[in-house]
Amino acid sequence: MNAALGEVLMPVVGLGTGGYGNPNETDGEYWGPEQGHNSTVAWLKLGGRRIDTAYGYGSRDGVGTGWVASDVPRSEIFITSKVDPSGCTEALEEFAITLKSLKTDYIDLLLIHWPGAQPGTSGEPIPSCKQGKSTWTDCRLQTWQALQKLFDQQRVRAIGVSNFEVNHLLEIINLNSSIPSVNQVEFHPYWHEDELLDFCKKHNITFNSYSPGAAPDHAVWLGPSWNPIPDLRKHPTIIQIAQKHSKTPAQVIYRWHWQQGIVINPRTRNSTHMMENLSIFDFELDIQDMMTLAYLNHPITKLGNDPRLIL
Repeated sequence: MNAALGEVLMPVVGLGTGGYGNPNETDGEYWGPEQGHNSTVAWLKLGGRRIDTAYGYGSRDGVGTGWVASDVPRSEIFITSKVDPSGCTEALEEFAITLKSLKTDYIDLLLIHWPGAQPGTSGEPIPSCKQGKSTWTDCRLQTWQALQKLFDQQRVRAIGVSNFEVNHLLEIINLNSSIPSVNQVEFHPYWHEDELLDFCKKHNITFNSYSPGAAPDHAVWLGPSWNPIPDLRKHPTIIQIAQKHSKTPAQVIYRWHWQQGIVINPRTRNSTHMMENLSIFDFELDIQDMMTLAYLNHPITKLGNDPRLIL
């Protein structure tokens, strides 16, 4: 199934390929070129057609070799990539590198990866890119100009943002008289910004969830002190709802997203999980199921950095 994205059809379920992790962890979800390649091939051969990557992901080169090796025509594949909010020139340079890595001459959807770096943290998801720019607003708006230029040149088919809060979105809407096609953010039953979702729906911005299953593999990468969230798939309430519908817990979680009009990027290297992720359209959660998932008996907890702190 597809969600309308302007004149582009965006498959509801995509393959997330983000992250690095520890290549020495045998059971961790490390993503480098080999993992990106193998997962992309498997995903496309199983019928998946949307892949999510970024300039800063270790999987990027593997995604490029993977889609070519799959023998699936490029025209049938929806590729999302991202650039840092580094300014116009820098974004165009990152885009050129991305095209080369992905072995394509266009991107279906290009996003600004973050609105900036969260203050007071180390190892931010993007480099500090305020050189010659007085504020993160300058960085964001200049980067948006680069995306608009690429869109006008038909080198990207749609443009949007990632990890943007309402105030960040309003900058673009109010100052540039343009609306991002997509906002990709962390969203799952343990962390759901419902006001942000409502804002995006009001402005016809497609809402795209990453870590829709609360990324249980993160704990393997970086240890439980970084990610104290228990595995969402093992929550007894979700298991109960899954048994009720004869589905897996992950399928219940992803169906919860879709019934809210949210497209998702589950990250997996497991072909069985890939098939499960593609099989969420033959059942329906009732109102009680939806409410129960939204109010699970667990403190709302965010996995990654908090873009609400980025001004």
